[in-house]
Amino acid sequence: MDRTMLLNLGRSALPVACLFAGAVTLTACGGSSSSRSGTQYSATIERTTYGVPHITADNYAGLGYGHGYAIAEDNLCTLADAYVTFRGERSRYFGPTAAASSGGTFGTPNNRNADYFFRFVVNDDVVNTYRDDQPQDLRDLSRGFAAGFSRYVREVQGGEHAGRHQSCRDAEWLAEIDEQDVFRRLVALNLAASAANWVSEIATAAPPAGGEGLSMPLSEPTLDADRVAVGQKAGIGSNTYSFGTDATEGSALNFANPHWYLDGVDRFYQVQLTLPGSMDISGATIMGTPMVLMGFNDDIAWAHTVSTARRFTLYGLMLNENDATQYVFDGAPRDMEAVEISIQVKQEDDSLATETRTLYRSHYGPMINLAGLGLPAWGANNMAFTLRDVNLENTRTFRNFFEWGQAASLEEFLDIAKTHVAIPWVNTAAVSRHDDRALYSDITAVPNVPDAHRDACLVPTLGPAVLQMVPGLPLLQGWTSNCDWLTDEDSAQPGAFGPDNLPYLLRNDYVANMNDSYWLSNPDEPLTGYAGIIGREDYQQSLRTRMGHILARERLDGSDGLGGDKATSDTLREIVLNSRNLSAELLKEDLLNVVCGNGDPSDDEQAACAALSAWDNTGSADARGAHVWTAVWQRIRSIEGLFATPFDAGNAVDTPADLNTADSDVIDALNSAFAQAVVDVANSGVDFDAQLGDLRPYPKAGHTIPHYGGEGGEGYFTVLRNTYMHVVDFPEGEPVRAYTLLAPSQSTDPASPHYADYTQAYADGNWHRVPYTRAQIEAERISLKRLRE
Repeated sequence: MDRTMLLNLGRSALPVACLFAGAVTLTACGGSSSSRSGTQYSATIERTTYGVPHITADNYAGLGYGHGYAIAEDNLCTLADAYVTFRGERSRYFGPTAAASSGGTFGTPNNRNADYFFRFVVNDDVVNTYRDDQPQDLRDLSRGFAAGFSRYVREVQGGEHAGRHQSCRDAEWLAEIDEQDVFRRLVALNLAASAANWVSEIATAAPPAGGEGLSMPLSEPTLDADRVAVGQKAGIGSNTYSFGTDATEGSALNFANPHWYLDGVDRFYQVQLTLPGSMDISGATIMGTPMVLMGFNDDIAWAHTVSTARRFTLYGLMLNENDATQYVFDGAPRDMEAVEISIQVKQEDDSLATETRTLYRSHYGPMINLAGLGLPAWGANNMAFTLRDVNLENTRTFRNFFEWGQAASLEEFLDIAKTHVAIPWVNTAAVSRHDDRALYSDITAVPNVPDAHRDACLVPTLGPAVLQMVPGLPLLQGWTSNCDWLTDEDSAQPGAFGPDNLPYLLRNDYVANMNDSYWLSNPDEPLTGYAGIIGREDYQQSLRTRMGHILARERLDGSDGLGGDKATSDTLREIVLNSRNLSAELLKEDLLNVVCGNGDPSDDEQAACAALSAWDNTGSADARGAHVWTAVWQRIRSIEGLFATPFDAGNAVDTPADLNTADSDVIDALNSAFAQAVVDVANSGVDFDAQLGDLRPYPKAGHTIPHYGGEGGEGYFTVLRNTYMHVVDFPEGEPVRAYTLLAPSQSTDPASPHYADYTQAYADGNWHRVPYTRAQIEAERISLKRLRE
């Protein structure tokens, strides 16, 4: 049966699960899913190379069912553990003091604080509101996901799948889930760049003892901009390109390259979901979300990068001097909402005790304790802080992703974004089979705080200081409604920007984003005039951003040595894994002329100079000397006056540049920094000519797989946190063509055959031509399973 016939089956046809022969049969087939008494879910799971599941069903509930079962096969313990977190039950099973995660979008708070946060912020009322605002198809998909995951849990608890999931198969906390759990996970992910970035600060926010205010001077804030980033540190982000047909050999081209989590629940999972006649989407999802979040169908392909837009604002509240749980708003007193939260806490003797905290909300949102970040404690100078989160009010996010998976043109794709204005914290780059253009979009959920409104409403003294340390983050006056967020005529929700005030760009050559702002999505057409809360303009770009544009420019002028002057699937796949290092390309040769061969160098300094001279300026696995340059760069990057050519907003891709060898102070600083870097390498115990791949194997227990690339801040486009990658185009007269890599592999279970196989493919640079059509899937199929319940 060919793909066209499958797509035309429709929902009333014989269940798709029964169309395939040679399956592992778990239940009998016969009749449609609606005609079999008691049958709720039916799905087929076909796995191809690297264990990628291709799920086919007759309705959305069945599609979710197959997805939930498949991801449980691969990642049962990781996902089950996460549901414990999102339900606020970690202290009950794991004690209160251990870290709630090994790393993810909500950081590494302890279990106690994580429990209070999720029970307070991602509570039943919030989850119910989000769930009830979804279309029925999305509800069905989520309900089916829960049922499929739960079926696999029952099978494991019943003794099936021997040898698998050893870390949780007998655990007390391994449990079935329901639709509520699925939506709780979605809400938590929605908040990754806002409230979920402040788990401990919200969970520990409390008024001074006795409830009275305090009178003390305000301290100077020391807020670190990286602390406000997704995951609370630098390095989480992505690269993306979309090439229009002026820059290709006929088909538009899309590149996805998220730099994301290698472990934990927030890692990517690759899947194809097919509902004949309605949906046929392939790509990546973040574990626990039932729909594809980044991928392609036969008409559209898209990718994401983390946006610079702020998704929340802080508000300063002026407290009643006699009651620190009451604040003044528009001249009248208001009581904070006090919410008593109870959790179960495991004791040293394994018994359970109930622990209770009272947490507070203003009408803006949860109170937040920022004393540990240099802002005043609750009550200092009769002030406290609260947070308003645009994505706590945004219920449209996953409806947007769901509809994108069914889009048939770039125009439809863009219209969906403009209608919902719902994407929570990422830019988007997209192309279509039917359009010559490439799209960049930051049409996303952003608090409506134009610059003039922001400037009029900043909290005196503290507001400008916070804005200076964290560009784009306003600390607003919370004592007057004049400083509430504004609403545009085309806003999709109160208090958010409408699409006419958000940046996007359509180009026939290319668009790109490497986690700088929207400003230089294409250097030939800067985007300007947008609010500072969305991002900066006319500012120095990161070395990774510059390298990304340089790679595109060299491809399109033919100077990269790959032949021709067009972007193709082949050339793009080669370019994005080449591990070039821009800081070395800009500075290494001149630096070596300054620091090597002069005076009386030590043996270690001579070894360092020799290694750097021989190094090819890449972070490839077989590169020797790359780690020495990393040590040098860490020491020299902050030298004042390092570059001779300063940043020029009119030439942002190529400036700053040139080592400043005319300044004696810079020369002295370079020599000192180089000597210190050499000591750093020597003290590490690593040889100066060590091979990079031997120094940092991929984090896979029981496997030694070399890792390549480096940090974006050093100028690598190929970074260490590459996760899911795709290069997608639409050859004329042929189905969509996609090459993919999933660097962490599909499974977190060491007993799975798909625990490290994709990782090895990534290490080898072995792009996978992922099957999409019926014929391609059948030709590459390694297993087939039919499910019915």
